[in-house]
Amino acid sequence: MTPNLPNPSNRPVPPDRVSMREVAEQAGVSRSAVSLALQQHPSIPVATRERIHAAAAELGYRKNPLVAALMRSRRAPATATPVRATLAYLTADAPNDAWRDAATLRSFYTSSAARADQRGFRLDEFSLTGPRMNPKRLAGLLKARGIHGLLVAPLPGQRSSLDFDFTDFAVVGLGTSVKDPAIDRVADDHYRNLQLAFENTQALGYRRIGLALPGNVSRRLEHRWWAGFLVAQQSLPPSQRPPALMPETRDEIPPQLNAWIARHRIDAVIFALRDQELMSQAPRHVGLVSLSVHGAGDAIAGIRQDVAQIGADAADLLIEKVQRWETGAHRSPRLQLVQGAWSGGMSAPGAGLPRQSLLALP
Repeated sequence: MTPNLPNPSNRPVPPDRVSMREVAEQAGVSRSAVSLALQQHPSIPVATRERIHAAAAELGYRKNPLVAALMRSRRAPATATPVRATLAYLTADAPNDAWRDAATLRSFYTSSAARADQRGFRLDEFSLTGPRMNPKRLAGLLKARGIHGLLVAPLPGQRSSLDFDFTDFAVVGLGTSVKDPAIDRVADDHYRNLQLAFENTQALGYRRIGLALPGNVSRRLEHRWWAGFLVAQQSLPPSQRPPALMPETRDEIPPQLNAWIARHRIDAVIFALRDQELMSQAPRHVGLVSLSVHGAGDAIAGIRQDVAQIGADAADLLIEKVQRWETGAHRSPRLQLVQGAWSGGMSAPGAGLPRQSLLALP
């Protein structure tokens, strides 16, 4: 029997060498309880699960994805390809790194990669628009590298379909843009977030609340913001339900904005994006709310989308599908939604109160 020797370098033990037994000893439970808790199994009480997760985090424990795949491979078809510990982040932007210019898209990637790393996987980017790349060649490259899990980034522009054969891959989409083929997706809860914005704007005393939303954006989101707005209005008498301003594009809103506000006596406007240039054109007595604010400290009032949680949840779902050998598109795809949170700001100080010029706000 090999004795337990001291670590002569005094360096910390690498995380992948921390065993489940050590986590069990740290948490004061059995190894089977640790195994179940790390899978969020309901048979383990919530408090116990939290204690076990805290112990695992303190020790730097990481589940070995290869071991997990090996255990599942005993129940998988004999022809199944062994799973390796790399996932692909699939982008379709041209040029192929254009997505990095958008803060939300960068956050999707970094949060997904961080969660994958926590679970023992790495997330590598692959582009469909790279030099001499096409869907068939990329699929072959991924298979050659033993990569069987794909996280699909939001598609650029108004694209809603992706020419890629997912038959041999576990796949999850970020956001709602991918509609063809029908894949599982994790996205912002646009419908509920609009209602949160409406309710909090009402709480500030505003009574005639309008929505300014480009039609092309609404279609991309399957009209979820618009639906939330229409349902929120049902609690009001018809005289207090101004119609949404919904031209086809963002650039068509400015010429119509103030006439629409005056015609319907609107005292607060909910905008789709955090667009200070557009929002600043509204009269100073009108409260301004955005459905995509930066969060705490933002001078613009509105909804902070939990982009980091969306990315983490998407990585979790993908890993679970990889470990279940669940591949291809679905007849009944899942849509997992993450609700945002309200964040107050000087752009909506309250009904009857003049707001600062948005051009003076950070």
